Parts: sequence; C-alpha cells; structure tokens
Amino acid sequence: MNPNNNEEQGVATLSPSNSNGTIASTYAEIDFRGEAAQCLMRTTNYYAKAGASANNLYNKSISIIQSSGTGKSRTAEQLGEIVMTIPANLREEPGKGVKAYPPPDVVLREYFEDDYGKSDSRLRAEYAAVLEAMFDLTAAELVRLFKGLEGSELARKWAAHLRNGQSDEEVGENRKQFYQTVVDEAKAYIVEKSKKWIDRKSPNEKELEVVFADLLSSARAMVKCVAPKHSGEDNACYVYFDEAHNLTKQPKTTKTRLWSQYHNLGKVLAELCNQPIFFIFLSTNSHLQKFAPVARNCPSARASSGRFLVPPFTELPFDIFLSDMYEELEATGNPRSLANACTTKVMSSMGRALWSTHYWRWEGQWKKSETAGQVKKVVNVDDIFKLANDKLTLLGTKEHISDSELASLGIRVGITFNSMSPAAREVESRQVESHMRIVYSIPEHREYMRTGHSTEPILAEAAARFLHQTDMSTGIISSGPRILAQNIQQGFLAKGERGELCGRLLVTIAHDLAVGKCPEINTDNPLAVGPQPKFHRPVPVLDFLRALFAKKHHNTVLKATPVTRHGDGPTLETTFKEAFVCFSHFALADDSEVLEADCLQTCLFRGLAIQCKDNQYSVDAVIPIHMGPITNPITTETTSAIGLQFKNRVAPEPCSVNRSITIPDLEQPVISIVFELGEKSPKDPLVEAHHTFPPITRNKLSNPRPGPDDNHYSFVAHGCTHETYNAIPDREEARSHYRMILAADKLKYEFPRANNPMSFALYRAAKPTLSAAEVRKEWGQQPKGPKNPSIDQLGRSRASKQRKSDQPSVPGPSTLQRRISTRRQTQAGTQEEEPEWNGQKSGASSGPSLPIAKGVTPSGSGANMPNNQSGLVRSRASHDLAKLATSGRMEVCILVPAKRYRRMMSGDNSSLVGPSTEPKRQSTSSVPPAPVTGHQYSSQAEKSEPEDEEPDQKGKGTQTRGLRRKSRSSVGKGPSKKKPRH
Repeated sequence: MNPNNNEEQGVATLSPSNSNGTIASTYAEIDFRGEAAQCLMRTTNYYAKAGASANNLYNKSISIIQSSGTGKSRTAEQLGEIVMTIPANLREEPGKGVKAYPPPDVVLREYFEDDYGKSDSRLRAEYAAVLEAMFDLTAAELVRLFKGLEGSELARKWAAHLRNGQSDEEVGENRKQFYQTVVDEAKAYIVEKSKKWIDRKSPNEKELEVVFADLLSSARAMVKCVAPKHSGEDNACYVYFDEAHNLTKQPKTTKTRLWSQYHNLGKVLAELCNQPIFFIFLSTNSHLQKFAPVARNCPSARASSGRFLVPPFTELPFDIFLSDMYEELEATGNPRSLANACTTKVMSSMGRALWSTHYWRWEGQWKKSETAGQVKKVVNVDDIFKLANDKLTLLGTKEHISDSELASLGIRVGITFNSMSPAAREVESRQVESHMRIVYSIPEHREYMRTGHSTEPILAEAAARFLHQTDMSTGIISSGPRILAQNIQQGFLAKGERGELCGRLLVTIAHDLAVGKCPEINTDNPLAVGPQPKFHRPVPVLDFLRALFAKKHHNTVLKATPVTRHGDGPTLETTFKEAFVCFSHFALADDSEVLEADCLQTCLFRGLAIQCKDNQYSVDAVIPIHMGPITNPITTETTSAIGLQFKNRVAPEPCSVNRSITIPDLEQPVISIVFELGEKSPKDPLVEAHHTFPPITRNKLSNPRPGPDDNHYSFVAHGCTHETYNAIPDREEARSHYRMILAADKLKYEFPRANNPMSFALYRAAKPTLSAAEVRKEWGQQPKGPKNPSIDQLGRSRASKQRKSDQPSVPGPSTLQRRISTRRQTQAGTQEEEPEWNGQKSGASSGPSLPIAKGVTPSGSGANMPNNQSGLVRSRASHDLAKLATSGRMEVCILVPAKRYRRMMSGDNSSLVGPSTEPKRQSTSSVPPAPVTGHQYSSQAEKSEPEDEEPDQKGKGTQTRGLRRKSRSSVGKGPSKKKPRH
C-alpha cells in the first residue's frame, strides 16, 4: 500500500474547511474514498470462506482493536456504503463536559447493560431475541422503503436512512426509532417465551435451542431480502457494535453466571456460523484476555477444543492527509523547510486522521457574518494541542498520572514493553486503551501484541508539554530518569540495551533545554495560524551541544577540529554556526538505508531522530541536521547528521561511528559522539575530541579530495553524571535513577531483599547464576583472576591500570603501549636506545580501530589492530635479587609472540633475541603509535621498552610494529651480524 496514495489509504483530498465546526458536519464534508474499508471486507470474506471449508470457525466475528482517533468508526461506516450493514453504538454515557463521537444508541446500550442478577443462559436468550428483532425489522424496512434495490446501491440508501438527522450529541430520528422498536420487540419476545420455561428466569439447554432456531429463521429471511441472488461465498450483511468494550466487563461470579456479556453474545453468534452474516466489534480496549482470548481461556468448549477464533483487525490508515499537504505547499510556493514543517497546520497532516479533521474543525469554527463582514465564533472547538493532551493523559486525571507519564516519555524516546510479564502486558494494554499507543499487530495465538508510538508530531508536542510540567515543573530533566527507573524496576520495560535508552533520554533532555534558543516563529507565515508548537521546533546545533555537555567541556566540543585535521581545520563552532537539529521524538528504523541523507531529509521535515534497528553496524541513533537557515528548503545537499553510539560497559574499548553510513558526501561536515555510559569512575578528560593522523601519500598530495574524516568531528564522553552532561542534574536522586537505568540485566534487581546481606547470601546460594568468585570458592581456590589471562581480560586489566595512572580512555589505540621484549640477558654497560615515533605529533591520539560490537571499524583514517594479537602469551620470570647481585643478570616480566615462545621452550636459539649489531632503521608503519596525551605512564621503564615483531608478520599489524627495534650495540665476541629475517 502506498502511504502517499489516498485512494489506497482510504480518505479523500480535502479543501479548506467550510463546515460549521461540528464533527458531524466535518464528516459530511469529507468523502471517504479508496480501499481502507475494502481491506476489512476482503479480510472478513477470507476468514468466512476459510472457516467454511475447514469447518473450524467458532463464530463469524472480528474485533477491530486500535488506539483512539485512528478511524475505526469511520472505516466501519464506510463498509456500510459497500455492503448492507446494521450499525450499533454501545458507548457509555460520557462524563460531564466530555464529548464523544459517534453518538450512542442509548436504548440498545441500556438493553445490554441490564444484566444484573441474570444467568448466562438468560443473557444468551435475550441477545438472541434482540438480534432476531433486528433482522426482522431490517427486512421489513427494506421491503417498505427500498424494494427492488440490491447490492451497494441498497447499502448506501440504507446507511443514509439511518444517518439522517445525526448530530454530535445524538443519533437521528430514524435510527433512534429503529432501535426503540427492536428493543421493544425483543423484550416482548422474552416475556412470551419465558412463560413456557421451567424456570421463568433462566431457560435450560432445550429451551435455548428453541430461541436459537427462531433466530436462525429470522437471519435466513433477512439474507433473502438483502441479497436474493447471494452465492453464499462472501458475506451478504454485516452488523457492527461500536465501543463494544463495555460488553467485556467481568461480572461477579455466581452459580448461574460465569461469563461476560461479550462471551455470552459470542455463544449466540456461533449459532449463526453458517449464515453469510459477519459481526464486527470496535474498541480501543486492547485487553486481549477480554476481547481476544487465547483459545484455552475462551469459555466456549468448542473454541477451547480447537475451533478457530479470528485474530483482531488492527490495520487502519495513517498519514492519509500528508500527500495533500505536500501538494498544497508546492501549489502555494511554500518550500519544504523547517520553518514550514514546524507549524500546526503541517504537523496535523502527519499521523492518525484525528489531527487533520480536528484542525479543520478548529478552522471551521470561525465564520464571517454575511451582513456585517465580521468574524464570529459559531462553535467552541479546543485547539489541537489541548485535544492531544486530553487524549494522551486521559483528561489529566490524577489517578492515571503514572500511565500518562510513561506514555509521554515513551512517545519521546521510544520504549518497548516486556511481553513475557503479565503485569507489563496489563500496562501495555492500558497504554493502547487510554494513552494513544498504537497496536501494530496481534498474532493469531493472541498471547501478546506488538505496540508502539508512531511518528506523530502533534502527539510528540503534547507529550513534551506534559513532561515540562512534571516534578513541580522541573520538567523532563528530573521526571525523565525517574519514570524510566521506576518502570524498569517494576519489570515493565523490555530487557534491551539500557545504554541506548539512557542515551536517547539524554539527547532528548538536551533538546528541550535548548529549545528556548529556537528562532522566533514568523507570524506572517500563512501556515502559522493559531496556537503553534513550543517544543517541536528547530534547535541550533551549537545550543544543543551546550545543553548536552557540562559547561567545562564546551570549549572541548566547540573548538574541536575534524578527526584528521588537527590544528589546521575549521572548528565545529565555525562549521555549524548556522545549523539546526529538529527532533521532538524518536522513530525506530526498519533498515540501514533509512539512515541515508535522502531519507534523513524526510526525518527532518517530520521532526524526528532515528533509533537504529538491532545489530545496526557502527551507530545506535542518528539525529538529522539541517545546514543553513530554517527558511531554506530541506534537501540532501543541506542534510547532515549526528551519529550516536551508546555503550554501557565498565571498561571502554576503541570504537567509532562510520560517517559514510549516513552522509557519504565527504565534503559535508558531520558529527559523531560515543557515549561511554558504563564507566564508574572515569578520569579527566571526561569529554575528548578524537584525532588521528594518517600518512601523507603521493596520491594524497596529487589528489586533494577530502578523506573520510577530514570533515568529521568525533567525540567520546565518559561516565553518566553531571560532571559530563549538563542534561543530568547534580542531585543524588538523579544519580540513583541513572544507576538503575544502566544496571545490568541481572536477577538481583528483581529480588526484593537484595539489600539485606543475609537474604542475598541465601539467594545466591541457590545459584541463579554462576559467578567466578563463588565457583572458585567452592573448589577451594582464592577468588582471583587466572594466571594466564586472555587478551580480553588483559585488555580490561590494562584499562583499569590506565585509570589508576590517570591514563585517558580515548576512542582509539593511543593508550595501547605493550611491554614487548624477549627474555634476554643484559650485561653491564649495555644501553637501550629510546624508541622514536616516526613523525608522530605530540598531543595527538590515534584513530579508532578495534572491530567490536557496532561500528568499531574506523571511517578510514584509523589504524587496525594486528592479527597476531591473540598469539601473545605472558612469560613470567622471578625477580631474584640475589642472582642479580651476583651475576648482574635480571629476568624481566615480558610479553612474547606465541610462535617465538614455543621455539624458546623447544631450545631453538634462533628464536631468542640477543644483542645485535643490526643498523638503525626507521619505522615504516603507516600509522605510528600515538604518544601519551595529557597523562604519563606509571613507570619510565614501561615507556621505554621497545615493541617486537613476529618474523612472519612483515607488513601486518601496524600498531604492534609501530614502534620498531632500533640498533643495539653488541657486547661480546665475534663480528656484528644482522638479525636474520624469517
């Protein structure tokens, strides 16, 4: 289905509203065209045919379950224009001052509500009676009013007859009289039949069979009247119950009453399973165990024993007015710019149809007096942001405040519920029912559903306004981490990557803090009529970065130069002086291509940032950037991006963001930020600009085209406190919330007495997981690390040493200085020369290179880690001071390549590295090792130890060979010899 094709989506193009502001007049003005209702009809026909051929359908009914404002009622109403349909609305009486549309059929609703003290069999008889009366009266009315008409023409005439005179508050007189007659006939039928029942209050099975037989006879008679030539394959007639969730309320259980009205009605509909009549139930209520129970929980023995229950219908149109808005902008000469995109009129064209129709109602409430020529208000319509707030927060009721907070934050940063938890599924259902969350799918097994918040700027603006007033108006900076921490602690949210969730929250907070720096709205813009957004606005990139990072890091960020142009490149502050981000919410990417510039321009227009799909290479989120004034058109040439990578690990490792994924145009400047959120006690600098210096080649000199990182501004931020981020307040409460958000997914955090040492010890004794310390203790070992740590463990231990010696953790291998010599005997007078750095500038760090997790390979400028790293093993020697005093020899703790170590142990002296007269030679490594930047090694001896190379690694492992051997003076007998190459 083409999202830009209204004829496929199901709603017509609209001209400016001429209605008087009422819902009914606005609906009458809109022609519903296309195939939205056709999809529902074909779906129900498919299940009817499949059920008939397999003879396994429980009943011919389907539930349309979806959030408010998505067009459920309008779709069912349009179905009545195609096929003969009997509409019914069971909406309960709205509260004072609350408006709801379409209006209810009051007399029919009261008939269904009258169930107190009645048995299940009595309710089934009454429901059969009301359906029988409905079919009988429909057939009689069709003969009286539309004799001779068939098919869609009959359907349209019948729908118009029932709709005639309908207003926002009540149905028309024809429909009101229709249901009054139906209810009167049903009541009279029950009174008459009950006289023959053994128990006048409750029929037995045989007595119910008589009632069902009468129902079946009436259904057949109506079908003959509606479609005398019907083939029996497709559905000839539909009956739909709007706001049907009122039927699902579970009653107080008694000896004679076990099931809800909905389940008892379903038993009645099962008697009509062989008739071409399909029943539709419409609701925002997504409690699956009430409306779409799994087969084993269905009260019907036939359903629980394998009869097929039709899965709910959730597919309703979205963005149906957006293409009209694009056409209007083009026709009026207004560009697709941020200035135009961030206006209420344009925003209302995106998302569910409710926003556009309400905006037109708001426009239509003002009319010119034909006599006085003055504008006057003819009906009171709230502005669209108040409507969105009321829908999102359930009218702001205090008892639903926690659900409203979760919904609002979910819209902004994107959350996923834990589908394995019944409590989480309950919360998720309430989010759909009362807080505008969209149902994407409900599987046939109906064990759970897939939901989320789609990209709707109006709803995102309402969510931002609501969050701004939370926590005594301190806003999202306080309430955001609190809401996430509380819901994580209760187990409601999925155990996904918490670092990514935390990172999205931080940048959203920064956006809202910087929103005050937005350019003023141009009131002369014809699109900017009426109330305008406060948070769905373009924000200067520089102000966004200032709001994100603590003040002491502003110079580090704003004065930074591109990765490979240290000192001679333009600063970030200069490059992005007139650039803007515009994201009021996050949307989940389906593929990698959506991260490219031609897609990012659409994201800019919608005002969203992208949450990358699982296992996305190199990047976790992308914030689009518009380069230039906000009045300029958004194009691929003006689109840049901030690539974000979120890491929740204690020991940081080298990684980077590959700029070519989003903006492959190397002339276009981009920004990337790596968030190392898991570090517990990071050392300064907490925010670093990343630089590296690739070799200057002849090709580079002759071809001055920019390299991959010549216009790439890259940063790494360590920790998750106010010391790093301005978006985190300096309060213990905030620190506690962020610790909870970033806590590892361990069973410990669901154990209620984890803070009680005795309880926790007994909990751990049950071994819910195995820890190294506990396993070693059981064997009788000391709880310490292995003697021969793996490279992974070795890397972590070095990271720890680096922090202790104030060594910086940067997104590259500049801190990777390994001790590499071989076991050698050093005689008095031997002197080791200081290794050279092959032209490496002091104060620079080398580029990222370790291919780990997402996006660890550099954009093209960094060096790669050697392939022989895993072959290194530790050779240990004791430091025998007595031996040193007597022999002048010293055994040194070193690292040697595995192959050479095996030769040493086998007695192959050729593998030993001894004194050599090999002449000095300059390192030819393409990327020399970086010097220490801002920190010093813990010992000069460690700093001066030269690096070694395996004989068969020539030309490989540029980092391990970045520091090559220099000539050493030979001590001993015999002429000088070159070290043989292998």
